[in-house]
Amino acid sequence: MEISIFLAKVIGLVSVISTTAVLIRYKESLALEEEAVKNPAVTYLSGFVILILGVLLVVSHSVWTLDWRLVITIMGWLVLLKGIGRIFFPKTVKKLIEKKRDDRRFLLVEAVVLLVGLYLIYQGFIAH
Repeated sequence: MEISIFLAKVIGLVSVISTTAVLIRYKESLALEEEAVKNPAVTYLSGFVILILGVLLVVSHSVWTLDWRLVITIMGWLVLLKGIGRIFFPKTVKKLIEKKRDDRRFLLVEAVVLLVGLYLIYQGFIAH
């Protein structure tokens, strides 16, 4: 349970801080993402960084119980899949980022990650 609490704190804080920054500075964040994916090497290398984080999360926290800890496990798998996607499908990543400019559903995804982060902060710092 200690690793779950630790990861809830870390993932919660990172999620809340990063999504808040993206939501507040959406146009600037989008411009940075669009610029970054113009260089395939940046996409490829960032994929490996994300992949490493995902593997660390999946290996350290594979808790498939129907409670709050499942959120951490799912987040770990999503991070792992994101890293794999960036490595194997950089053109698709580029198209998705270009699509973000006109599709406001991406803002909804950011809001969901923010809420999940707040939930994990609650579980890590308050409930346990």
